[in-house]
Formats: sequence, structure tokens, C-alpha cells
Amino acid sequence: MKLSLAVVTLLGLSSLALAGGDEDKPSKKNKSDESKPKAPNELADRVKAMSGTWTCDGIGAGMDGKSTLPFKGTMKSKAELDGQWVHDSFTGTMGDGKSAMKFGFESYATFDTNLKKWRTLFMDNFGGQMVGLGDPMKDGKMDTTSDGIDLRGKSQFKDHTDVSDAKKGMHMWGEESRDSGKTWNKIYDMTCKK
Repeated sequence: MKLSLAVVTLLGLSSLALAGGDEDKPSKKNKSDESKPKAPNELADRVKAMSGTWTCDGIGAGMDGKSTLPFKGTMKSKAELDGQWVHDSFTGTMGDGKSAMKFGFESYATFDTNLKKWRTLFMDNFGGQMVGLGDPMKDGKMDTTSDGIDLRGKSQFKDHTDVSDAKKGMHMWGEESRDSGKTWNKIYDMTCKK
């Protein structure tokens, strides 16, 4: 009797499992809900203007924030994560000869259609990070304001990018404040060409 009752119980449970309703099957509605969102036009415009490999040359501020050093490198820019983010990857040096410091960063930006702003995440090889918001690109120009933190403490940063003239290349420069926006110092200025 015990064996029969166990068999009946197992058969009953397996029948319930196999008899699952339509809610267990993916419906056409569920499939369309799972489709990925279309990237905003602003993202496509930025990728069109800035994607590729760029050779960059300019100046950067020394660690004292006052002296200037040669600043050179390569930046690769492309769409990633199903076209929802722009990824900028920079490797280069600040300074000359044996005293030159390696400098690199990774930056991700996406366009938030609700805010009508770029949201940017940045991290560098000195342990620095920034999170910022930027206005949409207009006439090939764009500005981003970020809050940052690194080994020297908190800062605010203004990044400016101009890709309005393909022959001149991409001009980028940045300003930094370490006193809550009371004073701003130019921290880098460079031009990049493909």
C-alpha cells in the first residue's frame, strides 16, 4: 500500500508540473517587452562624430596644478553595450623622457532622454573618478560638468569638446576646481586627429 500511495503521489505531482498553464509559456507580448530599447539619436550623432582612433597632442597641468607638461596619447571611441553607451579609452603620457608619467582613463557616456542630458562615468589610472552631466552636442560642441574624487580629494570638473571642424580634429580642454567652484584652473588642452 505504501508503494502504491507513493507512486500515485509522484504521478499526481508530475501531472501537475506538466499541466502548467499558459502563463509558464513565453507569450508574444512578453517577447516584445524584452526587446532592447533603441539608442537615442543623440548617441548615434556622437558616435558618428567621435568614433575611431584618435592621436592626441597637447598640454596638461603638473601635479602642482600650476606647471604644464606635454600631454600625448591615443583615444579610442566607440559604441558599446548594445549601442547604449559611448566608450572612450585613453592611453598616453604626461611629461617628457624618463620623467613622463603614464596616464590612462576609461569613460562611459549615455544620453538620458528624460533628463535631456549626457550621463558620464570616468575613471583613471591614478584612482580618480568622476560622475557628470552634459548638455546635448550642438554644432559639434559639448560641455560636461562633473564631480570628482582622487588622491588629492574632491573636485569639480568642466570638460569641453569641439568636433565642429573635421579638418582641425577634435579639440578637448578641461578646467578643475578644488575649492567648490570658487576658482577654476585649466587642467588640460589637446587636439586629437584621426
